[in-house]
Amino acid sequence: MPRLYSKVILFFLVLALYPQLGKSDNYIDSLKKIITGKSHDSLKMDALDDLVQALWKTDTKQALNYSKLYLATTIKSKEEDRIAGSLNLLAGTYYFLGDYKNSLLYNIKTLQQRKKIRADGKTVGSKKSIASSHINIAGLYLNQGNYSLAIEHNLEALKLKRETKDSVGEARVLSNLGNAYESMGNDEKAISFHESALQLANQIGEEYIAGSCYNNLGNIYTNLNKYDKAFRSYEKAIEFRKKINDEEGLYGTYNNVGNLYFELKKYDEAKKYFELVWEYYHNSSDPLIKTSVLVNMGVVYKHFKEMDKAEKYLNQAIIIAKENKLLQIEKNAYESLAQMFSGKKDFAKAYQYMKLYAHINDTIFKVENSRKIAELQAKYDDAFKTNQLENMQKANMKAELENSRKELELQRQTGIRNISFMAIGLLLIIGILFLNRYSIKNKLNEQLAIQNKQIAEKNLDITNSITYAKRIQNAIVPSEKSVSAIFPDNFIMYRPKDIVAGDFYWCEVYENKKYIAVADCTGHGVPGAMMSVVCSNALNRSLFEFKITEPGNLLDKTRDLILETFSKNEEQMNDGMDISLLCVDGNEVKWAGANNSLIYFSKGKRVEIKSHKQSIGKTDKITPFPTHPIPLVKGDVFYLYSDGYADQFGGENGKKIILKNMLALFENNHQLPFQEQKSIITKYFDDWKGNLEQVDDVCLIGIRV
Repeated sequence: MPRLYSKVILFFLVLALYPQLGKSDNYIDSLKKIITGKSHDSLKMDALDDLVQALWKTDTKQALNYSKLYLATTIKSKEEDRIAGSLNLLAGTYYFLGDYKNSLLYNIKTLQQRKKIRADGKTVGSKKSIASSHINIAGLYLNQGNYSLAIEHNLEALKLKRETKDSVGEARVLSNLGNAYESMGNDEKAISFHESALQLANQIGEEYIAGSCYNNLGNIYTNLNKYDKAFRSYEKAIEFRKKINDEEGLYGTYNNVGNLYFELKKYDEAKKYFELVWEYYHNSSDPLIKTSVLVNMGVVYKHFKEMDKAEKYLNQAIIIAKENKLLQIEKNAYESLAQMFSGKKDFAKAYQYMKLYAHINDTIFKVENSRKIAELQAKYDDAFKTNQLENMQKANMKAELENSRKELELQRQTGIRNISFMAIGLLLIIGILFLNRYSIKNKLNEQLAIQNKQIAEKNLDITNSITYAKRIQNAIVPSEKSVSAIFPDNFIMYRPKDIVAGDFYWCEVYENKKYIAVADCTGHGVPGAMMSVVCSNALNRSLFEFKITEPGNLLDKTRDLILETFSKNEEQMNDGMDISLLCVDGNEVKWAGANNSLIYFSKGKRVEIKSHKQSIGKTDKITPFPTHPIPLVKGDVFYLYSDGYADQFGGENGKKIILKNMLALFENNHQLPFQEQKSIITKYFDDWKGNLEQVDDVCLIGIRV
């Protein structure tokens, strides 16, 4: 059941930072007069700043209008600091409206603006403002379930808070990290961070943070079935929150106590607490809190067989969760409804809700996987560096082995020569020398055996490292089942040359637009695979973070992100990616390509759209990637491919398959079912290759729309 966590996450939620909150109507009217009067622009901007904060708790819609006016005014003034401040206030306004999507967008813009005007990052003020942006962004990512990014931004904030000796801010961030790790299921780390935050809060007398930490520790101990510790933690949280009149926090803890009673099967006590909490929160404008309480109300009424009430609360939760993309809440509500209708023997409705539950569960998994890419990429970079080091060690070991062999041969020849000179009349000495030579040889052989064993162990370590890298790469390549859920009529031929590959395919859905791509990154094996992780991450960020949907523009942004990633490396970046990217949007297909052309068959005729002759990477002259619209004809067959298939050597004369022969295969077989096509195309490749080595990664996809 949903628990409520302490909201020390976002800086614009710490009411003490904004004394204007809750000011009187007279105060608000006086600010409006300044804004509409003939005051100096700087005075008007100060008034807009104060007015937006004053309206946050009284009239958020009006606050939004004034936030937008404030932003427009600061942009006109060209005062960079004020622009950053107005972006931050607009992000806060969207948060209070429950529009987390736009709140995240404007928090990211605030961070970019603050970094832009404080590039040196040396002053205490600049570091504090950048840290506050990281905290806001982390909090919103945590609410969305994007735990890896939440942790990343919190760690950036923690570093800045410690550099500026901001103990209060440090305690808040430590608590935020505890929340993130608890959400990920890492209870040990979560407890450690919350206890560190609590210790610091007690040292500096921060009772608000102390109450929050006790509340969150209570949640973790409940998860661990340590109920006595959970009750003690909640009691301490209630004590602190009553002491400082933190009503919102107090009722959040009451909600969690209700959860604990429910888990202990003390349902009457649980219901009493949930109804108390609902009475307080039913008019809340915070969708996360409101939906959490609604789900709890639905679950408890379901237990008491009050099915109509249960269904009403759960459906309310689903409506609000959908509007605000609260996937975890939506999943919990669907699961409860499925269980409820199953208990009523209404299996048709139970099945309907279970399907919705499964769909949301799959969506959550996909979102979390894509958000883990940055983390996986960092791990992969470490693995790659380790691999390079081990290759150097292997080369050094081989050199030492060769020197040992040469030394052994030299000593053997010297021994034989000495024996020959001293053979006559010196049998005893010969025997001694022979025994000495034999002993030396044995020792050298032992050394060689040890060195060979070390090389074998190093090779095994490298292989294990690459195999682990394969598991990382699998996280970015969707399963064939996932692709079939989006494009039901398809086939995929995916054959890495080595354990890991530079080729990969990508398939996503965003705003009812269906995307599929085949990409070929520089190289194959470990270097190519490292590039594939970077490039897949850039595609995901371009689509989901920057909301770019046109294929050409999507490739432009992907290129920018890849160049940004490698700009941190002082060495010149010559790596890149070729790609064929298809988007099916209603009755229209759109395509863009970087060095990879598109082949498709419409009404039996083959059509080729030439690619933009430019890789996604660093080039002398960067030009935008065009988007090619294609009218959709039902039954059209599209082929996306890398160059690995056509470049394979073999056949009677050891030549390449070449593009011409591959296209002939498509043309002769495109009307067949895709599984038959896959068998024919795969067999042709295997027969052609024969006993020769595969020369490159192979990725080839066919879809029928």
